[in-house]
Amino acid sequence: MSNRGVPVMTRPAAEEIPLNLRLARRQDAAGIANVFVNSWRETYAGILPTTALSTLSVTREARQWAATIANQTMRTPTIVAVDAKDTVFGFANAGPSRDRTLPYEAEVYTLYVAPGHTGQGIGRALLLWSFRLFTRSGFRTAIIWALEQNPSRFFYEAQGGALVAERSINIFGGSQREVGYAWRNLAQVAGSLT
Repeated sequence: MSNRGVPVMTRPAAEEIPLNLRLARRQDAAGIANVFVNSWRETYAGILPTTALSTLSVTREARQWAATIANQTMRTPTIVAVDAKDTVFGFANAGPSRDRTLPYEAEVYTLYVAPGHTGQGIGRALLLWSFRLFTRSGFRTAIIWALEQNPSRFFYEAQGGALVAERSINIFGGSQREVGYAWRNLAQVAGSLT
């Protein structure tokens, strides 16, 4: 993969911000953490407790993302969408499926786009690039989980994901329903990146 990554064309309302996709670097940790915390606070407002969302810390998340990035491999990549100044506008983190009871080999663990920059193709590009890396690593199928109340979950249906599973998880001391979207032919989906 080249140092510049893969270009992503965006359609912001005011101006066009050309972005590139690439594997995350340690210095991206703070930008990833910023996108993560702000996305959670915006997306899960009214779904998760406000007091819990206010405890999210960019500093703490940056430390965790720095460790994740330091240990990434091509089978466990963290991919970022950045501008020419390396400002992070979105990211995805992926690897082998954590739920071995389901027939999916790979999992997109997280995929977030900075608030105010959704609907511009960034999320789709991150998802498809994750799939392309999965196919290069020999994975044929993938799943992603989203909170059932997350309004952005329908994005995965729009990208060809099939609703295949539901489960309960504990977040901030409360039970939430999660839904799993799967892709059964990553090679075919990843080919749409070109």
